Amino acid sequence: MDKEELLGKELSNLYAISKQVNNFFNGSKIGFLNERRKTMLEEYLKLSCKYENDIAQALRHINVNPGNTTDSIVQEITENLQEILSESGIKKDSKQLSYMMSLNRLISYHVANIENIGFLLNEVELKNAS
Repeated sequence: MDKEELLGKELSNLYAISKQVNNFFNGSKIGFLNERRKTMLEEYLKLSCKYENDIAQALRHINVNPGNTTDSIVQEITENLQEILSESGIKKDSKQLSYMMSLNRLISYHVANIENIGFLLNEVELKNAS
């Protein structure tokens, strides 16, 4: 696999992450979060939606079809978030904290993928410049 193919795989993964995040949070009940946390989540989702659209265009440009690509780590984290949402009898503060810790893991994973793409783009540009 060359660097361009690896970049295509990473872009497909970023697309899958964004798509899964957007699908999960679309209509998600976050009313238990305080305003600051809701705002943070809303800003993250705006960025994620933008990435989903931008990456879909980039994938089409390099003739990569992400199809029904899913990310197992995102799946695991969103299942955990859903479990937290479904729990009853848990104090609001504990529910918020538990939810935010899982959300932090999800965001960190998403950011790591974006950083990997930046690293790969730099490597591909260096290769093409040589």
